Amino acid sequence: MTNQRLPRRRVLQGGLGLAALAATPFGRSALAAGDGDQVIAAAKGIGKTDLKAIMWANYFVPMKPPMEEFQKATGIGITNIKDLSTPTIPQAAMAEALTRSGDFDLVHLGSEMIPSLVSAGYLEPLDEYMKKANYKMNAVGDYGKLPTYDGKTYGIITDGNIFVQQIRKDLMEDADNKKKFEDKFGKPLAWPQSWDDEFRLMKFFHNPDKGIFGSGNLRARGFGYVWFLMYLYSFGGFPFDADMKPTVNTDAGKRAIEVYLRDKEVAFPDSPSWGTSQMIPHIAAGDVAMCQYWGGLIKLCENPAKSKTAGKWLYGLVPGGEANGKPLWRAAGMPVIVLAVNRHSPRKAAAAYMACWLGTEKASLEMVADRVNTFHDAWSVEQMTNPRVAEAYTPDGIKAIKANLSVAAPNIYLTGNQEFVDVLDKNLGQAYVGQLKADEVLKSIDEDFAKVVKRIGTAKLKSDYKTYASIMPTAAKPA
Repeated sequence: MTNQRLPRRRVLQGGLGLAALAATPFGRSALAAGDGDQVIAAAKGIGKTDLKAIMWANYFVPMKPPMEEFQKATGIGITNIKDLSTPTIPQAAMAEALTRSGDFDLVHLGSEMIPSLVSAGYLEPLDEYMKKANYKMNAVGDYGKLPTYDGKTYGIITDGNIFVQQIRKDLMEDADNKKKFEDKFGKPLAWPQSWDDEFRLMKFFHNPDKGIFGSGNLRARGFGYVWFLMYLYSFGGFPFDADMKPTVNTDAGKRAIEVYLRDKEVAFPDSPSWGTSQMIPHIAAGDVAMCQYWGGLIKLCENPAKSKTAGKWLYGLVPGGEANGKPLWRAAGMPVIVLAVNRHSPRKAAAAYMACWLGTEKASLEMVADRVNTFHDAWSVEQMTNPRVAEAYTPDGIKAIKANLSVAAPNIYLTGNQEFVDVLDKNLGQAYVGQLKADEVLKSIDEDFAKVVKRIGTAKLKSDYKTYASIMPTAAKPA
């Protein structure tokens, strides 16, 4: 954990300097027209303002060019960050909220923390600033609802994290594989429509002796619960009913835990303890047959300078479940990384306009199309047809991202998110390593959820539930 002070000399002349901008596609001419102009006009009267943010440096680096352009036009800049990894920011933000600190103006974190931070009185609603700046968060499908709470917007999206299904193209198109699959199963080798279809393919391609594992999905604490929630949603499940009674131990939960646990048969033996830093190199190296993973991985896999498998992947919609006898697709939109504004900041107007600016098409394009710093993923309607974005992700990759964004499902969107996620982490981890049976883990999750609900307050969470239910995707499948 470090504080990165960015002296004015560095901001204006050094590695962040405007001289470098002149050589980039974002340079001064970018301000000639576009949706960023009205944000700049709204912010110009504020004057010189130095902002501080809690933000991971890996996100901050590709933000520098548009930030500096905004600073040159308005005098408002982010000149100091507290550099924390995204998973550790919620604790830091809650600590700031509890002290009502005005030290940091912006916090860059997963939108699932919005209910907790609003409940703690820490976040500023952004709708009035958006209105004054004529800024609209034009996200694909219902994705733009994920940073809202109780009818108000509390975050501006910068990173459209969404799961995408990717499968080894060479394995799917191999003539021998096609014949063997059809001979064995009596059906063509094809893109998986259901979770059962996918598991059949995983087992078919799983061959550790030849260095191929069927699944590249994560199952470690801090990650695995994202897959479980996606499965649960896809079978029509939801963690709670409207009275905040836990409802994981249901038919939908039983199907979800079945899909979650059987992955062990085709996964790396070390997957219970692996995170993205361990799994991503294996995926990019082609050591897995398929996975659901965050869309930014496409930019890495398709970068010939960094990946041995560029051009060797197929991308598409994640498999679907079934609810009420009909197919249902839900892709994990977790976490949605947003810029939120501290309502205790004396500089909150400047911070709000900086957030809006970084969410404009003009500014976000620079982050999303970055081939070196791949942490900001595509999320807006305009990005889906932009040639630079298509080049970064490939045309098929961006089509897959768009399809999955249209059925993006949120994290547990309640006050106390971190406590609820910890319950899932603990119980799913015990089940995956064999300490709990499937029926035991579902019962344990519901019991532990009930304790958290009681501790936070049923009345409060019943109110939160309305927002949680309202931000679920409305489409059963992509159009």
